[in-house]
Amino acid sequence: MEGVAGGPSTRMRAFFWLILGSFSVYFAEVVSGSDILPFFRPLSWAMVFPLYTIHTLVLWYAVFTYGRGRLYALFPAGALFGLYEAYITKVIWSPPWDAAPYRLGGVAVVETLLLVLFWHAFMAFILPLFLAETALTSSREVVNGLPGRVKRALASEAVTKLAYVLPVVGGLFQSIGTPTPIDSLASGALNSAFLIVLVAIWRRKGGERYRFRDLLPGPRGFRAMLVLLGIDYLSLGALLRPEEVPGLGAQATVWVLYAFFGLLLYKGVRISRLERGGPPISYDLDTSFRRLGAMAALFTAGSVLGSLTGVGYAAVLVVWVAGIAVGLVTLGLTVRHVLLKGT
Repeated sequence: MEGVAGGPSTRMRAFFWLILGSFSVYFAEVVSGSDILPFFRPLSWAMVFPLYTIHTLVLWYAVFTYGRGRLYALFPAGALFGLYEAYITKVIWSPPWDAAPYRLGGVAVVETLLLVLFWHAFMAFILPLFLAETALTSSREVVNGLPGRVKRALASEAVTKLAYVLPVVGGLFQSIGTPTPIDSLASGALNSAFLIVLVAIWRRKGGERYRFRDLLPGPRGFRAMLVLLGIDYLSLGALLRPEEVPGLGAQATVWVLYAFFGLLLYKGVRISRLERGGPPISYDLDTSFRRLGAMAALFTAGSVLGSLTGVGYAAVLVVWVAGIAVGLVTLGLTVRHVLLKGT
């Protein structure tokens, strides 16, 4: 299964992309309750999976080919990811769950802060990259690209214990999108089983010996992904709520956001290439099948509990507030490092 000079074959790379895209879909769509069974619906494979996977691969390539996996490079890449919620879903212009959102420059402020700065930046992009590299490869570039305090916190006992709480919170959050407890049970069990099977196959084939960078698409693959991403934007943008595209004023606000986060990404990647960073740490995440099964059970239990009691709405409020706060703090740190301190 190995290619030239012991590197991964094209088949192994493609299989890893499948896993990485599945992680992104799971944390963005399953946890949010937007699509509770994406791996078992043909329409999700045709629309949702390509959208997340192509975005992830294009932005992963941009950061890791031209720079290093520093947080201040990954964060603006993830924010650019989230801006598809303008021209594709139209959500940051017209959120379907809020008839009268607070708008600034024609965009829904709260929804934009949540979806761009947190949900897609972290849940759809940074978290899947972190887990995929840490659990499935021999390198640790993403974790070593985090700020020193965050790296130290990840190794602390408190965070180890918190890791058992987060799946429950995620399950409670998901419950707002599950009509019945049976749906919660099915979603938790089936999606978790799908991901665990992918991980098992990867490990059986010896994929953990490769570095994260070894599994990147090549230049031709990257160009192909860019073309596919453009097709995705055009086709899904025309299919999904085309009547919600606003006037030029609100569109101009989104253009400014694309330019701003594009600038942050360009400078963040450039600086990451030049900076040496702190001393690397050896970090191992317990991703044994026993641990993965426990996490899946906790997530499912949280979703069932939320579906039975309705407490999922409280979890949504907590996550929205905490997520926006995390996104704003990370944005501030990124701007300070990349625009004010960077060269």
